Amino acid sequence: MKPDLYQVGFVIVILIAMFMFLKYTFFKPVSKVMDDREAEIATGSATKHQAAAEIEQRQADYAARLRELRGQAFERRKELATEATHQKDVLLDEARRKALHQRSVAREALEAQQEQAKVQLTAEVDALSESMVLHLLKQA
Repeated sequence: MKPDLYQVGFVIVILIAMFMFLKYTFFKPVSKVMDDREAEIATGSATKHQAAAEIEQRQADYAARLRELRGQAFERRKELATEATHQKDVLLDEARRKALHQRSVAREALEAQQEQAKVQLTAEVDALSESMVLHLLKQA
């Protein structure tokens, strides 16, 4: 069997017609769907990169704000510590002044009591010495 040129040509024409039919009815819509899907994936990837960049930016802003707030907190603690030290010094000075005043008042009271005791003891010694003298004179 020898192939007939008419039959070969007919098969070739039918193959070309089938190819064109399939190309426009099957392959073109499938290619379009694949291209659309690829475009959506690319858009999603771009959106993902944009969201990642925005998240990075927000994290950087958060870190900067956190550093700033920590610095402010440190400064505030430093101010409070300075103020507390100042108040402590003021209270200590006032307590020292009160203690010195009480000490001087107590010293004055003790000196007054000492003088009074001296006067009283001197009076008692004088009374005892007079009584001893009188007693000795009576015996003699």
